[in-house]
Amino acid sequence: MTYVRDIDASRAFYELLGFGEYSSGRAATAAWTVMQQGEVLVLLGSTTPPLEIPRLPLLFYFFYADLDAVIATLDGAGVQLTRTGHPPHALGGEVKVLDPDGNTVLLGQRERSASQTPAADDDASVQFSLLQEAAAVVASHGGTSQACQVRDPDGRPCPNKAEVKLADSLGDSAWVCLIHAEDILVTVPAAFIANQGDQGIAAFLGRH
Repeated sequence: MTYVRDIDASRAFYELLGFGEYSSGRAATAAWTVMQQGEVLVLLGSTTPPLEIPRLPLLFYFFYADLDAVIATLDGAGVQLTRTGHPPHALGGEVKVLDPDGNTVLLGQRERSASQTPAADDDASVQFSLLQEAAAVVASHGGTSQACQVRDPDGRPCPNKAEVKLADSLGDSAWVCLIHAEDILVTVPAAFIANQGDQGIAAFLGRH
């Protein structure tokens, strides 16, 4: 779910990504639309006057079976995109686009298709990723002195410094290095990149 400034422009953008409008509504000071593609639902909401929402290091990441077809649609509509390579989680390719509000949306293809040839950057050591963006945000706020909290199967602690904070829907959280962060996000469906600050739900409830 994300807030947008122009509901019509945002609807048109997500239609380019293969989403169709599932339901919508309008009022004097607000509008919303639910966009659907397969089992994925995206809720777009807008208000008048618009809300001031701080930009997060993570917004949306969508996987496609045929990324080249989506890229062709975006190119045809004049949408600027950045090819970010073929990271391990998107061997079929990955691109970055910005929605009408300037938010980052990453599009990827998990596996290389039979028609695709091996890419020269498959083994590149430095890849653009949402985790790197999140780590940059943490570093810009002074970083953390914590070590990675993940242990190997033998119980030995990870020697790397923690760079991002992850959490899950059960309320657990951990500071981890980027290597373990990517492994967790791939293998734990409920995991997500968390805000490193302490102004969470507990603090909100404490004020009320």
